[in-house]
Parts: sequence; structure tokens; C-alpha cells
Amino acid sequence: MPTLQPRETFLGRHFAPHHLFLTGALLIPAFLFQPNLVVRVAQVLLFAFLATVNGKRIKWMYFVIMVSSITIFNLFTPFGEILFTVGPLTVTLGALRSGLEKGFTIVGLVFVSLASIRPDLRLPGRLGGMIGRVFYYFERVIEGKKHIRPRRLIESLDEVLFDLYQPGERRSTTREALRPTSSVGYVVMGVLLSVNWILVFVTSPLPF
Repeated sequence: MPTLQPRETFLGRHFAPHHLFLTGALLIPAFLFQPNLVVRVAQVLLFAFLATVNGKRIKWMYFVIMVSSITIFNLFTPFGEILFTVGPLTVTLGALRSGLEKGFTIVGLVFVSLASIRPDLRLPGRLGGMIGRVFYYFERVIEGKKHIRPRRLIESLDEVLFDLYQPGERRSTTREALRPTSSVGYVVMGVLLSVNWILVFVTSPLPF
């Protein structure tokens, strides 16, 4: 029975799977060390764009709800300058900023994963194979069509896991897996890493 081959993407054409994974791994510390909230939000949008270029479908409403929920819960531990009061809740600048940072950090890490992990990723060794498989299943859960529903938590979890696992499943070798990183890929890698790491040093406060 013929199988449907994955659609070829820009990152798939120009990046070998392990180089794409390495790029994502090096972007993560530059993202986590970024002290400026505006720049961090811009990085999240960049990672979302890269994930889209990598052929992933992003369900924006889920991530908006995630950031909003984390921010709202963080407001219940107020600190810093008082902005305004809503009934018994005092909204402070410190709590608001901290909540936004936490929310966007989690979403940004998810987007980096979606952008840098491909099904044809092969890491060396048995441990590398296990790690690559974990990332692969994580990616499938994030972009899967079936979602976990609170009212049917156990059943929906079973549906997601059974949908992921198929006995005898083997990931097919695509044209993307056979291609080395192109000159365009190396340029994109250099620009992404240079810009994100330079922004860390530019926006960080001076030690003196």
C-alpha cells in the first residue's frame, strides 16, 4: 500500500537533521539568558516562524491560553510597584513581568523544539537514539490532531498515545535525510546564532 511522503520544507532542503538539532540546542541558552522581555517575545515569534518553515502547524490559541494562565496565576504572588487593583487582587509590575517571562519562556522552548526536531533525526549511540525518539514523540504530541481534554483526561491520553504508537512503525527515509547541510543552511545557522547571542550581550546590564 503506498504511503504519503512528508512534504519537503525549506529547512529540510538546506539542513541536515543533526545540524538543525544543533542549531536549536545552541539557540536555547541564548533565549534563556535574554533579560529583555520585548526581545524575548520577538525571539518567540522568530522560533514560531522557524517552526512554520519547518512544516509544523501551530495552534496559536493554545499557546495564548498557556501564557495568559501562567501570567494570571503569577499575579497572586505580588511584588514590586503596584499598577492597579481589581477587587482583592493587587496587580504589581514585578509579578506581571515575571509571569509573562515564565509563559513566553515555556512557549519559546516548545517552538524551538518544533523548529529543530525532525522525524529523521538520528543521534549517535543507544542513548542518542532514545533521546531522538523522545523528541520525536514530543513533537507528535504537540502538533497532533487529538488533544487532551480535562473532562476525559485518561481516555484522551490513551487516544494520543495509541495514535502515536503503531506496531512495526518505521520512519521512512526521505530525500531530506539524505542531504547534507547546504551553503544556505550554514548561512542561516550563522545568522540565527550570531543575532541571538549578540542580543544577549547587548541587552544584558554591564557588570560595572
